Amino acid sequence: MDTTFFGREFGILVLMDSITEKVIFHRVVSTEKALYYRLAINELREKNYYIQSITCDGKRGLLKDLLNAPIQMCQFHQVALVIRKLTRKPKSEAGKALKILVKTLKISRKNEFYINLYHWYLKHKTFLNERSDKPDEKGKYPYKHRGVRSAYASLLRNMDHLFTFEKYAELNIEKTTNRLEGLFSELKRNLAAHNGLTKYHKIMFIKDFLNKKGC
Repeated sequence: MDTTFFGREFGILVLMDSITEKVIFHRVVSTEKALYYRLAINELREKNYYIQSITCDGKRGLLKDLLNAPIQMCQFHQVALVIRKLTRKPKSEAGKALKILVKTLKISRKNEFYINLYHWYLKHKTFLNERSDKPDEKGKYPYKHRGVRSAYASLLRNMDHLFTFEKYAELNIEKTTNRLEGLFSELKRNLAAHNGLTKYHKIMFIKDFLNKKGC
């Protein structure tokens, strides 16, 4: 499940069944909130859908397993998150090494990946703990390399959800939301061919497109 936006006007929240590749839920939203995902899940359950697992992009409110189903954080989004914090061309050796390491996420087993991450941390621990020589407005000495630290922290924070597919191998859980990303790309290409639609007619077009992708 994921949400895509159309400029600043509105977005569309979509849930897809990874087995049938059919859209089973969509709703227009103004912002992306964990509440909207919970409401969508509840609505599906009221219709007697059985939710055996959920793959999402890692919103904190969704990674607490409050939906009583195994939750997989999209590995593609995790890689993108780390690279965004490091920048495309990190200057430090620690940043360069972490970028190389995170790109192995999608082909790694959990133990293998986090052992390598721990070795990375040991090698660059002194660098990560370097602080500024000048205090901030609160009189504290901030860490110098906050981007690298933040990237590393996100991998630790999401550890329990990046390899859910491995823990529940029998469920064949999707590791990424790439199927939905492909659907969103197709939707936006089709919508672009109808340039000049009002917001109302854009929404009608989107709903019709997604309904045709449904069960």
